Amino acid sequence: MSRCVTGRAIDKSRFSNMLLTFQDRLRIPWRGGAKQVTFGAIFPIFILPLLISLAAINAYTFTVIFVASAVILCYTFSYVRQRSLRTRFFNMWIISSVVYILLLFEVTVPLLEVLPEENYTLAAFTLISLICFYQAYKRASFNHVKITDTEDGITDITEASNTNENAEQTLILLDQELETGQQSGKQPSICSICRKHIQPYSAHCKVCNACVKRYDHHSYWLNGCIGESNHRFYLTGLIFGILALLLGADLTLTAVCHPFLAANILGVQILLPDDCSEVFDMYE
Repeated sequence: MSRCVTGRAIDKSRFSNMLLTFQDRLRIPWRGGAKQVTFGAIFPIFILPLLISLAAINAYTFTVIFVASAVILCYTFSYVRQRSLRTRFFNMWIISSVVYILLLFEVTVPLLEVLPEENYTLAAFTLISLICFYQAYKRASFNHVKITDTEDGITDITEASNTNENAEQTLILLDQELETGQQSGKQPSICSICRKHIQPYSAHCKVCNACVKRYDHHSYWLNGCIGESNHRFYLTGLIFGILALLLGADLTLTAVCHPFLAANILGVQILLPDDCSEVFDMYE
């Protein structure tokens, strides 16, 4: 508005301060007081219904929305990963997607003759996947290496005495042990960033700013690190999540499209979609 009236560009620092002030005032009512939320956390909640509505118009809008969404997600993920940013955008994208998918499926698809056992199977796969992902998210902090004394008596630098002499001695010992480990070709037992004694296969996560036991990777989709305490829950959640997505897609397409019998296994008929040209005739 100011730029349109005055014809002058807004100073970048002023614009940034305006956004920070607006984000600081953006809060939602919560038990125990209002909680602050970020743009990344609320963006998927509103953008996903819009994308779904636009994609359902016809095959062309579906193709454009599908490709554009994939490109935007990949770019955003690459941008966040390169800068090691901590965000709840991907976490909320998953939650919002699951809610909208289940809402659309339960409201529309069961009306088109989906068998109860198929619906129960889909619900079971989804529930198991969500429980595993929730446990993986809750256990992410358990992967962080705690500050403990070591067998050789060397203490973490943050545990050193307040005197400068003791702190310098501890720092020298840590540097010596780190250099010895690097020269031997083995993983050093000390993190070069936070100066903590770490276990084998541990690593420092730049996003969480902590050392993680048996570090696998930082999951931006769960907003936490995958390591020793939650690796099994994470893999189990992925397996059942993939099964739920495949089953849900097959049930939806075979319900709204013309299905054909692909196989009959132990009396269970496996249907696959054939002709979906008429699917866009029903906007809902």
